[in-house]
Amino acid sequence: MQRTKWTWLLLALLAVGAPVQGQEQGTVAGQVLDEVNAITLPGVPVELTGPVSQIEYTDLDGNYRFQVPPGTYELKVVMAGYAEQTVSLDVVADQLTRVQVSLASNVFAETVTVSAPSLEAESSTAAAQLMLRMRAPGVQDNIGAVEMSANDDSNAADAMERVTGVSVVDGGSVFVRGLGERYSNTTLAGATLPTTEPDRRVVPLDLFPTALIDSVQVSKTYTPDKPSQFAGGLVEIIPLKMPIETSWEVGAGGGWNSVTTGMRGLSYPSGGREWLGFDDGTRSLPGLIPDRKVIRGGRLTNDELGFLPNELQQFGRSFDNVWDPVAKDHPLDQSYSGLFGGRFGNLGVVTTLRHAQSSSFADERQTFFNVGEGGAINRFNGPYDFDISSYERTLGGVANLSYQFTPNHRLSFENFYTHLGTDQARTFEGFNSDADTDLYNQRLYFIEEQIRAHHVGGEHLFPGASNSRLEWKVAVSAADRDEPDLRETLYEFDPAREAFVLADESQSGLRQFNNQRDDSIEFNASWSSLFQQWGGLPTQVKFGGGYLERDREFDSRRLRFTPRRLSGIDLSLPAEDLFTSANIGPVWQLKEETRPTDSYDGRQELASFYGMVDLPLSAAWRIVGGARVESYRQTVDTFDPFARDFGGSADVVSSDLDSTNVFPAANLVYALRFDQNIRVSYSQTVNRPEFREVAPFEFTDVVGGRAVVGNPLLDQSLIQNVDVRWEWFPGAEEVISASLFYKYFDTPIERVVEPTAQLRTSYANAEAATNLGFEVEARKLLHENFLVGANYTFVDSEVTIGRAAGQVQTSLIRPLAGTSQNLFNAMAEFRMNDFAARLLWNFFDDRISDVGSLGLPDIIEEGRNSVDVVLSRRWDTISLKVAFENLLDDPFLFTQAGREQRVFHLGRAISFGMDLHP
Repeated sequence: MQRTKWTWLLLALLAVGAPVQGQEQGTVAGQVLDEVNAITLPGVPVELTGPVSQIEYTDLDGNYRFQVPPGTYELKVVMAGYAEQTVSLDVVADQLTRVQVSLASNVFAETVTVSAPSLEAESSTAAAQLMLRMRAPGVQDNIGAVEMSANDDSNAADAMERVTGVSVVDGGSVFVRGLGERYSNTTLAGATLPTTEPDRRVVPLDLFPTALIDSVQVSKTYTPDKPSQFAGGLVEIIPLKMPIETSWEVGAGGGWNSVTTGMRGLSYPSGGREWLGFDDGTRSLPGLIPDRKVIRGGRLTNDELGFLPNELQQFGRSFDNVWDPVAKDHPLDQSYSGLFGGRFGNLGVVTTLRHAQSSSFADERQTFFNVGEGGAINRFNGPYDFDISSYERTLGGVANLSYQFTPNHRLSFENFYTHLGTDQARTFEGFNSDADTDLYNQRLYFIEEQIRAHHVGGEHLFPGASNSRLEWKVAVSAADRDEPDLRETLYEFDPAREAFVLADESQSGLRQFNNQRDDSIEFNASWSSLFQQWGGLPTQVKFGGGYLERDREFDSRRLRFTPRRLSGIDLSLPAEDLFTSANIGPVWQLKEETRPTDSYDGRQELASFYGMVDLPLSAAWRIVGGARVESYRQTVDTFDPFARDFGGSADVVSSDLDSTNVFPAANLVYALRFDQNIRVSYSQTVNRPEFREVAPFEFTDVVGGRAVVGNPLLDQSLIQNVDVRWEWFPGAEEVISASLFYKYFDTPIERVVEPTAQLRTSYANAEAATNLGFEVEARKLLHENFLVGANYTFVDSEVTIGRAAGQVQTSLIRPLAGTSQNLFNAMAEFRMNDFAARLLWNFFDDRISDVGSLGLPDIIEEGRNSVDVVLSRRWDTISLKVAFENLLDDPFLFTQAGREQRVFHLGRAISFGMDLHP
């Protein structure tokens, strides 16, 4: 059966990549844009003369395309107000020659780039990404698909670790310039994305395979045409673009890990679609379970409240008796992909499909501390020894259509889908001071996360109205997170029996079901006009607006098997021998333990309008400035889903945030030369609380660990940003830059610890915070066969805690949580013909992972190095790649007061892949 599934999958991938016959001619294609501000120039006549002569006009993206017989040609571009550009080139049969032309004023010399034949989208190359940086209106760093492939980055999170000033925490959360994930925002093709994360305002970038991405851009300064909710950076994911010519590709790969592959791990019986990452209903809440509270009826209940013992028995027996992890060897990782793109007259098509399977095994140790007499730091709980096996299956695809009605009018329909299923089996054992004995815990856990995005948009050029352009987009997105049937049991060690016995505790005999749906609909429109200012230089005026409506529904259901009569029962037996069908009713009874705060509904409404101008004051000076007005409202209602039932609470805990703000921005650019810029910028942005942060839903991950709960009284935080950057682009793949940045946060939102009986984590507005630092970057082609690059970021952050919070937190002044003071990346690449070898080094410094409280120091994630080596070879129709990853295998080490709090290893890895691209 398994072989049949793989056969069908491979056939589907081959169908996606069905070849299309090419013409026996050569292709000349490229783009025309303004050299000063990188605005693409539509409607420009491009003349090609040689064995044949043709004239084409650039489309809405400034693109042009010729198909002509082989020979020597001359390409000429003429447009009023710009210097004429002429390029000589040779056209080869069945090959593509790219010619990108930047039109300049008479002050600057001509800049023409002619690239070698390639099937890659032009914007995905490293050279194209550097050009975008050079002409961007603000401070920007980016990475294209070609660079991601050279680094063997499997998803956008891996790729972001190579970008200056960026670090990635917990696999998918991006920290820009030391600022946590809450200070970054993520868009897909210009539209805001909902999130699958229940307790963080972050879109996990590990959900986005690099095979589906053209580039990822990180805007570090704000411009009014971008969302105002970011301080660290705006992460813009650009999906695959329409290819210039028809192409297709299929690929397959695998991977090995030193601590996982072939090792004995943990698993449990599950459904038949787990190989794709989907639950087939095996883990669903049984259909017999009613929508109302599952409690036993009694003298104080009527027929509509509570249930009879025989009904509760039927409810309990409807659950699968699967509790205990079983041994399973971890397999090799594997991945499969297919891509097809082409143009058919006025219709452009690009489709991709990717599926991957991976697994990991962690032998982890955690210890919890408290403050004893005289301020001594004592071990409180632990050490807990964890065995964690995780199995991840990813399925994703892109299907985009674009139709050019006329050279000046185009409609597009873009679709993006990614799905991640994570199956996890976990056990831990260790001492617990509350129980005054050792505990043994086991948990079975499954998560489905998926993001769907559908965009319909139009681009319309009006040459007679100052080359004005109207762009609009309607985006409908959904992010779902389903956690069906979390199963957990807890055993306590009984010295009298010299055995672990099942405990009657809130996390023992638990079946929990969490479901979150996050939907958004967004409309954006902009109008821009291009004209010449007093000196004849091109100026762009742009204004627009939008409306975003986002809704979230979160529900949690907790059911637990509680003891009735335990006489004669051997509680040291495995859970599946205790919770047998025969024991449900006489020994165990199902009981509802859903809390009054386990459901919440949230809504965000954001209306915005902006105006901005990109104005060259002279041939060397350019200012990009304007303002954005946003009217924002967020409501979150937390409620008891069983309020109508006996014992339910009818109270609704509401949180409302209503604000209207103006967000100004000014970016001044001085061109020292045609390849050097000095940038100075100022802006005001905002950071708003997320749904989960204001909803008082509580969850505890580990017995003896901290619970997490929201705070309905959170307010927004306004941020002042100042940036200065010098940048030099001496060559197509070369850059040298240095940046300074400063940020001031008014009432920043911080994760804090509350002084409850059982310490728990929540969120609060601190008084203020600052973030000061600098970045340097260099990338140099030392020889035509040898490229090197490095970037370094220093961050000095400080947050001041309010007096009430300071009574709990140990430090009144400390760095922002999650901030590393030092970040470093280095790269060296040797390439000859179609072979490349690349060495990559990444380092991040110590950072606070959890804030200390009541005299306990902060928990520190110790700095870590990572070294990778990637080898690749490309032939005409086949490419091979081998990557050696995490060669140092530095431990993931967390310390508190200099003592080990948590430690584990990811292991060294080898990945390999082959792509077929006729």
